[in-house]
Amino acid sequence: MIEWVLLGLLAAAPADAGGHANALPSAPLAPARVDAPTVTARVDKAEAHVGDALHLSITAVSPITTPVILPENIDLSPFAELERRLEEKDLGDGKMRREFVLTVAAYQPGALEIPAVEVTYFGKGGEVLSARTQPVAVTITSLIANEPEPKLKENAGPVPVIQRDYLYAYIAGGLAAAGLGAALALIIRRRLRARAAHRPAPPPRPAHELALERLDRLGALLGTSEDLRPFIFELSEIIREYLGARFAFDSLELTTEELVLKLRRRVPIQEMRGFVLGEVEGWLAGCDLVKFAKVAPSMAEARGALETGIRMVESTRPRPEPPVPVAGAASTAAEAPHG
Repeated sequence: MIEWVLLGLLAAAPADAGGHANALPSAPLAPARVDAPTVTARVDKAEAHVGDALHLSITAVSPITTPVILPENIDLSPFAELERRLEEKDLGDGKMRREFVLTVAAYQPGALEIPAVEVTYFGKGGEVLSARTQPVAVTITSLIANEPEPKLKENAGPVPVIQRDYLYAYIAGGLAAAGLGAALALIIRRRLRARAAHRPAPPPRPAHELALERLDRLGALLGTSEDLRPFIFELSEIIREYLGARFAFDSLELTTEELVLKLRRRVPIQEMRGFVLGEVEGWLAGCDLVKFAKVAPSMAEARGALETGIRMVESTRPRPEPPVPVAGAASTAAEAPHG
């Protein structure tokens, strides 16, 4: 069972408004807590045209054990977020600098303002804390701002053009092609039906066989990359898909709580064969930490997650029923002379 005690997450104490291009940002406000990170916001350009891409940088300096989390969906109106990336650097004094670089754009002119951005983190006591950066002012100008009364150009005069009309030829060709396509489709359909009637489809492979093959291929990739988060993502998808196929419900779109509830309702306790539902829930919750909290697991934790996933499949795979002895064969064997 993975024990990812990685919820020392999320960050941000009050910080100053972002700076602009060629200008130093204001000094950040002092954090209210000792373990709280310091957050600042700035943009790369103080002025831009409508639709231009701006880079909004939200920089957080925090203890290395207190990761900063920027929510996936934040309201930057009147600006729109186009993409984002995260850059991290160990400062070497027990501090970690994380910089969230958001590409944003505005589609209306004027003296606008990027609103304050809220970031969150967990305190030492497990409480969820949050802080906001200060707004960042940006001037957006129109592409036609230099025209006091912009007007469209006058329509050009008619130009004589000689053009051959192939409309009827196109219609005739289209009808012929459609008729030929319909005839071919009818022939192919009849042949496929006749072939399907003589050859039964092979039975589908058991869900546990497919899951174990995928887990074996995934295990061969362990150690080929320093970033183990994609490994955990794929591992979680394999187990979720297996549980849904094994117990006949759609599992890929369910949250961890919904998936466990489905298992409790659908799976007889003897089907789990000693693998407790609580262990399944804890395992999936550990994977969710990596997926949604962006926590990087260690190599030992990734290997343990893989071994637990294999044990989960082996514990829940169907077992063949024992053969039923034939009454006639049993009596014949009893009457046979010995020696």
